[in-house]
Amino acid sequence: MTVYGAAPAPVRPQYRGYQLLYQATSALRRGSFAATLTPTTLNCACCDRRWAEVEVPFTAVEYHYGKCGEAEYVCLTCYTPRIPSQDILGLERMNVTGKTLTPIYGKLGMLVGSGGIITPEAELYLTLPPKLFEKYRDGEWGQQGRLSIEKPFVRLISLLIQGALDPIEDGFVYIENWGRKVDGLMRQLMSTTSLHELWCNSENGASVLDLHAIITTAQVMSDQGLASQAGRFAFWKPILDAAKGQRDDKAFAQWLDNVPDPAALLQAIPTDPYDRLKLPAVLGWVMPYLDKLLPYCHTKTQSSSATFLPAQPSTQPPVVSKPSNEGAHVEPEQGKLF
Repeated sequence: MTVYGAAPAPVRPQYRGYQLLYQATSALRRGSFAATLTPTTLNCACCDRRWAEVEVPFTAVEYHYGKCGEAEYVCLTCYTPRIPSQDILGLERMNVTGKTLTPIYGKLGMLVGSGGIITPEAELYLTLPPKLFEKYRDGEWGQQGRLSIEKPFVRLISLLIQGALDPIEDGFVYIENWGRKVDGLMRQLMSTTSLHELWCNSENGASVLDLHAIITTAQVMSDQGLASQAGRFAFWKPILDAAKGQRDDKAFAQWLDNVPDPAALLQAIPTDPYDRLKLPAVLGWVMPYLDKLLPYCHTKTQSSSATFLPAQPSTQPPVVSKPSNEGAHVEPEQGKLF
């Protein structure tokens, strides 16, 4: 039996990302005309959380996938990226149907190639390709300075060194790509509470990156006079090949000869092969800000015997399947707007 006015259940740590997104996007929902209702299912059809655990308990929006799609109930947080906003973002384009022009307004869930960071204080910052930035710069978020044309990871580093993501243990959200597949993003929205596990959210799901190890690697390379090599694919090729299971002993032996202290560098690089594959790109972004990032890495790497660390399997979060909502149909009870 639904209890109206019930207090939300305590936020589980794995749901902190949803809470931050909900708090950061209240302005979008204020302008929405979507009616809420009391769901007749057990869980949100998108994030699979129980209705007692979502940000507004036992409150949903009926959503149809396509013109002929079956209706599903999603929580207000999962519905938020689907909300078009004239004031907050702005005009995306004019849709032409015959002689009729229909304005199409921007949605978070349609920002292809765009990223976002939500601070522990629930402040949202968006990174957009130049063309989208020009479209949305006059909206409220644009006027508030929340939009930029930086790469998502570069914007993340910028906010980190500004202290905007402190205290990290309180959690922040990093979105690599909003994309077009809202369900893929919202099915497992993870918050980051340690740089050892930076959760990178996208329409393809959530993956983890050891940013602490990346910064430590940059420090070791700088100490050895290798800063200029940090972002070069050619320098890292023997390491990248090994991470892909294509180890070249001859090339690796030559790499060892070219590195002043290979033991220290091998100890510093991430153990996860997926993280190693990102070394050139991420180090290229980290190195210019190294001095300001070092306070987040208090332990200096020690040298040890030169051994090539074997690639360890990546630990990715389990994929949560969507529940089957079977049983008698109950007419939903209509509620008010957001």
